[in-house]
Amino acid sequence: MSKQNHSRPSGLQPNQRRHTRPLNADHIRQALSSLDFYRHELPNVPLKKHGWNDGGLCPFHADNRAGSFRVNLETGAFKCFSCGAGGGDVIAFTMTLYGLKFADALARLADDWGLL
Repeated sequence: MSKQNHSRPSGLQPNQRRHTRPLNADHIRQALSSLDFYRHELPNVPLKKHGWNDGGLCPFHADNRAGSFRVNLETGAFKCFSCGAGGGDVIAFTMTLYGLKFADALARLADDWGLL
């Protein structure tokens, strides 16, 4: 699984935590726009404002077949039809891309996007 170099939107360093209360997955899902998230994570992909979109080359493997990776901007779901990677929201995408556990993915999203 190859990983692209992703800069953090807020310029924080890894493990630099600002949250002081327990993280709530539903709050993160509601507060973080899937469109904004995927525009940041997939900067070279033109995205429509709703529904399933071509996500460009899959960030989870050495992809050379454009069109096999899709993202849904309403739900945050993603699916690669080449390697099989997929998930239901931006939390799952973060977990898969960075190899994080659920709580660590919540913390990263909260820190990166200022969702306290």
